[in-house]
Amino acid sequence: MDLQAQWAGFLNVHKPPGLSSHGVVAAVRHLLPKGVKVGHLGTLDPDACGVLPLALGWATRTIPYFPPARKAYRAEVQLGVETDTLDASGQVVSRAPVPPLEEGELRALIARGEGPQWQVPPQVSAVHVNGRRAYHLSREGSQFELPARQVEFYKLELLQWEAGGRLLVDLFCSPGTYVRAWARDLGRQLGCGAHLSFLLRLESGFFKLEGAWTIGDLEEKGVYAALLPLKETLMQAVGRIAYLPEQRFQGGQDYLQFSTSEGEDWKSPEVASGEEWVVCRAESGSFLGLGRTVDSPGGVALRLERLLEKGA
Repeated sequence: MDLQAQWAGFLNVHKPPGLSSHGVVAAVRHLLPKGVKVGHLGTLDPDACGVLPLALGWATRTIPYFPPARKAYRAEVQLGVETDTLDASGQVVSRAPVPPLEEGELRALIARGEGPQWQVPPQVSAVHVNGRRAYHLSREGSQFELPARQVEFYKLELLQWEAGGRLLVDLFCSPGTYVRAWARDLGRQLGCGAHLSFLLRLESGFFKLEGAWTIGDLEEKGVYAALLPLKETLMQAVGRIAYLPEQRFQGGQDYLQFSTSEGEDWKSPEVASGEEWVVCRAESGSFLGLGRTVDSPGGVALRLERLLEKGA
């Protein structure tokens, strides 16, 4: 087994504030044998901390198969001050008195924001504008507008409120949601402005904060101790598993005979085209790779798109 296959798996890392997602990738790569690939399953702002899932070795090839994941955050918001980046690292652009608010009134106002809505991303964000990142254009002083995108807040809960304008909120939201933009919109709704003073990501899909490892933990106990198994993690992400009868397999090849559960007769099962599947050997149940169902002259076939080992 080559190095990429030996280290294939996933890490649930607790990113510290002040370190970029790419910095976390570099720190983990430094703890691995030379040449092992590392990639993240979606970035987290440098000032934020919390859950940052990583893929290692061969698992980096499976990143496109992960569906966009729901997120959960704990956010600290400071009312009365808005910054150009909408977080604590930016320059202050406006100040205003915080209006007198009752906690119950504020709690109800925040809860009314639950549900689907349109959100304009921050100017300092990774959104593409004519092929360039918005944060590059913003730092150059370019003038541009970002279109609103549809997001959804599944739950918004006020945890703590201080009369000075500092509040703590838990947010459960769709992928692509900017908590900084939510803080901006709340502040403008109250007429005093606001910025995100602290952000902790609690969940990214099925990766949870309680299972996350700090970089210090990884340095002390070793990356292998924290490595999440390839097959089981992909099963949670993809949700579908197919079995192929024992033979030698090739990437890019279509298979009409496969099963969707162990012990079934070998036949072309009733499945839809265009679905992604975790593919395993029928006899041993060992992980082979990832595939997608496609239309073929003989019916719906399983195409192996990511094969763990060549000539498996």
